[in-house]
Amino acid sequence: MPMWLMWYFTSLTMFDPLAALLLALRRLEGLLLGCVVLASDALANGYANYVLDTAPGITPGRIGQAFITALAVALIAAAPRAAPWLHRPGRFRRAP
Repeated sequence: MPMWLMWYFTSLTMFDPLAALLLALRRLEGLLLGCVVLASDALANGYANYVLDTAPGITPGRIGQAFITALAVALIAAAPRAAPWLHRPGRFRRAP
């Protein structure tokens, strides 16, 4: 496995929980980070499973890559509808 790909997958141990935390706090940044993480993860898994893995046919890694790609597409498609319920960066609420 190339070093850059190992570094990328290792960085996900930080970015995945960060995106989850920001989404739990209802921050728009979490939604955007989640879209970037899932889309880039689908691309990286595609590279690992179709370029680096020369096994023919359907493999467990390729099934997982297809699932991650479907999740990325679904999240990116849902992002515009979910964004209005999230807090925007730089906007503060007035205290009651």
